[in-house]
Amino acid sequence: MSDKTSSEKPASGVSRRDLLKVAGASAGVAASVGGAASLLGRTNEPEPQGAPAVLTNTQAGRKFRAYVKFSNDMPTVIQVTARALQARQIAVRMEAAQTCYTSVDECLVQGTPVGPAGPNIVGHGGVGIVEAVGPAVNSVRVGDRVVMPFHKACGRCFNCLWMRSDKCLNAANLKENFIPAVDLPDGRSLISPIGGMTELLITNEEQAVPVFTDASSVELAMLTCVGGCGLGMAMTNVPVELASDVVVFGAGPVGLAALQGAKLKGATRIIVVEPIKYRRDLAMKLGATAVVDPNEFKERNPANGIAGLGAGMKDALVDHLRDMCKLKSDRLWAGGGRVGPDHIIEAVGGDRIKPKEVQGPDPTGVQVLEQCWDLCSQIGTLATCSVGQPDNAFVRIKASQWADGAKHHWPGTGGGTNDRRDVPRFARLIESGQLNMKALASKTYPLSQAKEAYQVAADRTMVATVVTPTA
Repeated sequence: MSDKTSSEKPASGVSRRDLLKVAGASAGVAASVGGAASLLGRTNEPEPQGAPAVLTNTQAGRKFRAYVKFSNDMPTVIQVTARALQARQIAVRMEAAQTCYTSVDECLVQGTPVGPAGPNIVGHGGVGIVEAVGPAVNSVRVGDRVVMPFHKACGRCFNCLWMRSDKCLNAANLKENFIPAVDLPDGRSLISPIGGMTELLITNEEQAVPVFTDASSVELAMLTCVGGCGLGMAMTNVPVELASDVVVFGAGPVGLAALQGAKLKGATRIIVVEPIKYRRDLAMKLGATAVVDPNEFKERNPANGIAGLGAGMKDALVDHLRDMCKLKSDRLWAGGGRVGPDHIIEAVGGDRIKPKEVQGPDPTGVQVLEQCWDLCSQIGTLATCSVGQPDNAFVRIKASQWADGAKHHWPGTGGGTNDRRDVPRFARLIESGQLNMKALASKTYPLSQAKEAYQVAADRTMVATVVTPTA
């Protein structure tokens, strides 16, 4: 029987008392990862990425700037104060955040209401360095470089386990998601787990995906919402196969990312439909085999006196695209007979603000949804992600097609992307040069010019802009 006392160290060189000291320190403060690793004998592990951690105890009282929307007025850059980190919260020093078009109304349109949660920091995620962690955090470390996608994922609910983490049931239901993390100068607090337009983002660990790559933060920022959405639609649940035909509606950052995803999946013919010329030109450089200006095909007439697409509509754009996607043989007994492309990816949506650049045929974004459905081949796949259509708008589809057709429709922002699995994969594609996100991130702006960055996104004079809060 061993005569060792509990205070003696085992062969590993780490005593129970030493481990308890580490646990006690991590519960009170954000411990240095390097120091903890050394104590636990992890001397062969690589050092954490990024700059050294800023160790300010629990972060309580730390001052930083953020682009905050208080009320129905437009946002402004102000100084706010961090609260103490809770169990699963992390503090991330932000390096880059993309300006999603869906935020332009809250940034540029006077009177746009603040959300139901009250004041918030503008933004849809971003990229940064973890500077402090709460005592229950286990998936990221101080010094890690992380991407904060638009969707958080617990990884444990029914939807996450069935590979639809973009629809995580805990993302909006956990009480911990609504713990105030920041105090405003007037004493009010705010909750903003994806507000990337800030020098410091305090969020839960399930919002953050560690990435181990040399790709720039500006490029990685395109994965957080728009780029990740486009790649997800082309590369996750929608089965873009080798040698397939794909039509992408819209050549903004979502559509251009989807175009690249379709190319990586092996599509042979990729047609991009876009009214803005510089975006059509960029689509060709990124791998499109053809581009089409929808404004050249505006004719849409009911056939047989019946209104409603799919119920007798004659559409010049749909007919043109069908003709472009014809197979070389129409012999049914020799593999022919398909009408329309194999896959369609829709990334258009409604115009929130009239752009300076050319508009498409229908600013509401409804017409293109109907065209996508009608164009899709009999057994083809249609992926849609757009927002911004009028609240009272409806898509008209022939009832028999909807009830008894064989077309596949995959709706939803992100197309089923599993961010913890897919963001690191997309980062590797950027690093290898197979995925070009520099072409999408047209220009960077400091935090003080966040409004200008959103104005450019609204005007569509550039593909996308990125704010670098701590540059």
